[in-house]
Amino acid sequence: MKKKILVIDDDRINAKIVKLNLIKEGFHVETAFDGDEGLSVVAEVNPDLIVLDVNMPNMNGYTFMLEIQKLEVQKETPVIVLTAQPDVRPIFKFNGVKDYLVKPISGPDLVEKVKKHVR
Repeated sequence: MKKKILVIDDDRINAKIVKLNLIKEGFHVETAFDGDEGLSVVAEVNPDLIVLDVNMPNMNGYTFMLEIQKLEVQKETPVIVLTAQPDVRPIFKFNGVKDYLVKPISGPDLVEKVKKHVR
């Protein structure tokens, strides 16, 4: 069975690039374009890993991480953070945040990190 990855990024082009790189490696990929939509997709899909943008409108990555901690089934889902900011240390205080990539991301780096952390 294919591992399920959820990509949450308000930049639709970036989300598409991430999705295509992961599909090419054999993953099943769902996308959401803000944190609220991401929470809905998490409930539906039960992903094996989440790729999460930090800076998004409505619900940013930090708030998303607070909300996902309330979902017992998803508490330990590994999360890889995408950011344009070089300092993402504060987000690592959340359970589940395992790694990060600074934008613009490279396909090989993304795939390597996803394979490293997917259950």
